[in-house]
Amino acid sequence: MKTLLRSASLACAIAAISLCAVSASAENSNSVDIKIDLNGQTKPISPYIFGINEELMGGDVMPTAIRAGGNRSSAYNWETNASNAGSDRTNLSDNYFQQTMSQDLWNTPGAMSINLKNVCKEKNDAYAMTTLQLAGYVSADMDGEVTKDQTAPSDRWNKVELVKGSDFTMTPDLNDGTVYMDEYVNYLLNTLGSAKNGGIQGYSMDNEPGLWHQTHSRMHPDQCTCEEIVQKNITMAKAVKEIDPDAEVFGPALFGYSAFTSFVSAPDWNEIKSWRPDYRWFIDYYLEEMKTAEDETGVRLIDALDVHYYTEAKGECGERSCKHYSREGCVNARFNSVRSLWDESYKEDSWITDAGGTFLPLLPNLKQSIDQFYPGTKIAITEYDFGGSYDICGAIAEADALGVFAENDVYLATLFAMEADYQCAAIDLYTNYDGNGGHFGSDLVPATTSDLERSTAYAAINGDNKDVLTLVITNKAFKDKTTANIKIEGGDYSYVHLYGLNSFAPQVFDMTDENAAVTVSGDTVTYEMEPETVSMLVIAKDKAAVGGGEEASAENEDVSKNEDIKKRSGSKAPVFIAIGAAVLGGAFFGLRKKKQG
Repeated sequence: MKTLLRSASLACAIAAISLCAVSASAENSNSVDIKIDLNGQTKPISPYIFGINEELMGGDVMPTAIRAGGNRSSAYNWETNASNAGSDRTNLSDNYFQQTMSQDLWNTPGAMSINLKNVCKEKNDAYAMTTLQLAGYVSADMDGEVTKDQTAPSDRWNKVELVKGSDFTMTPDLNDGTVYMDEYVNYLLNTLGSAKNGGIQGYSMDNEPGLWHQTHSRMHPDQCTCEEIVQKNITMAKAVKEIDPDAEVFGPALFGYSAFTSFVSAPDWNEIKSWRPDYRWFIDYYLEEMKTAEDETGVRLIDALDVHYYTEAKGECGERSCKHYSREGCVNARFNSVRSLWDESYKEDSWITDAGGTFLPLLPNLKQSIDQFYPGTKIAITEYDFGGSYDICGAIAEADALGVFAENDVYLATLFAMEADYQCAAIDLYTNYDGNGGHFGSDLVPATTSDLERSTAYAAINGDNKDVLTLVITNKAFKDKTTANIKIEGGDYSYVHLYGLNSFAPQVFDMTDENAAVTVSGDTVTYEMEPETVSMLVIAKDKAAVGGGEEASAENEDVSKNEDIKKRSGSKAPVFIAIGAAVLGGAFFGLRKKKQG
């Protein structure tokens, strides 16, 4: 995330706060009731839902998983590190991946995955997922555009074989015109270690195969059939499990709704449906085929059903995921679009709903198919984006999505966006809110809201320790403050430390443990939220109960020491000096940069 604040600007901001804080609470009459039940049924949260794709891994966000995937990965030649951009950029074959890593890796086989693992280690040992190439060919060179008359097979491409059928080597033959995918897995295991001993933990069965004939028409000109992708998934998954039994396999990396339903009207889908009318959608067929293959081999082949999900919901302007951040209707459409993941009562304005929207909300439908056709399969969403990269609404939607993933048992999720400052800040709110490893709890606690269109809430504890409760809460109101009346059944607390995000900058602010916007007494917390904000409340029995990265803020420092006020950056814990609780209050959240219209 970019550094957008300096001490001088903060000094001016604090001066403004001093003038308006006294009357801040009198302006708001809106409220929402939040109920947290510490005596209710808890559920473990997968640590891997707070992930990103490799395009974002160069920033300071601290994800729990990183995926090396996308269109570029489908034509990646692990032996030479060449790749092809496909339709993203004039079918260009070049050294794209080399440009993303240190030069000492440029001529190292498998450098994309090795670089991924190196970055994961720097990011607190984030889960590493790489992509295996299944389309049939990979780039043979870095010599620029591949023309139509050079479509595979041609000398611009190397053939892909999923299984070598002979002894592996650690020095692949660069002149045989073929790359072997099981040899790639073996190479990574011997170079980095096994999945449980420092190596790649997850392998993706390529990327968006339903679109190969469009995104990579020079490499796979014919539309992929249902049978082709299933057989390639089975063959590749078997090979991975034989080489590294502890590695997890994710498939089939479907690009979106039309891939879920009919594999983009695949040539053989209607025939499959004719002999199996009980299949609701392509996902049913895929899951049952993988289950049948498991029964034959005695080994689970697909650990997680892997889908991509990009919101198709339109704002009041009629555009999908628009950037009209100053239009309340458009912003509300972004917030509500997250509900298509879970809420049966919500119908988004999109072509999906126009076409019937049979499989929305998405996550319950995925679970239904898994339970029927391949029980025990996990859910992974390895590409998703609800937009809003340049505005606080993006952080609110992202924070909401992460809570939904936790509530709906998603195993792994990795945000995909080329720019995602605000979304990354929301990830940090869950994974590194204090800049020192402070994170959302490990077990979700039941939390309900009286008005989910105004505010959503997600609560967690660590294991069975109820001394510290973390609560992520949103205020989606466009202009209004909202008073959150938070009732914690089964709890008795005296201490709250507030962190949060607002539109001033895409970063987590430490709002201190003496913030006038928050009051706590026993089982009740009252929090006056500024418009369009998302917050992390660390609620504890007392200050001593808070461990890990949580640190007490200094109190009653002179305003002249404003140069010590720092944003969270890098690995240092954030420090926001309390300028007297009565002065600072919650009003810092009221500072709002000019929105982009």
